[in-house]
Amino acid sequence: MKKLNGGCYCGAIRFQILGPPVWSAHCHCRSCQLALGGAFVTWAKVAASDFAITKGTLKTVEKTPGIRRGFCGDCGTTLTYSAQGEVGGQDWSADAWFSAVALDDPSIIEPSAHVFVSHQQPWIKLADGLPTFQEF
Repeated sequence: MKKLNGGCYCGAIRFQILGPPVWSAHCHCRSCQLALGGAFVTWAKVAASDFAITKGTLKTVEKTPGIRRGFCGDCGTTLTYSAQGEVGGQDWSADAWFSAVALDDPSIIEPSAHVFVSHQQPWIKLADGLPTFQEF
């Protein structure tokens, strides 16, 4: 299986995934907007067993109980998102979510939807033809 690498802006944190992501989407939720300082973020996921930090140690913040965001403590780059337990009938602890643009080659990502468009900023105009969902 092909190994793909990524990391933060300053290089202090590096990670590796085995194989291409199994799913990806653009998230417009207010929480992601604030955490990343942008109008939306593109998340991708692999099985938790296919994701590993290969250099450095993530710092995490848990503002919402059960939801952790991982980032570089040196440069602040947001790298991961995890939720404990079941959300919408899916066990999120089985997945590893990471910021798609943190891959060394983010062009391999193929987002399949826009989620939480109920929080979308009015100055963002979606014209890519992807399905949109008010929530997740």
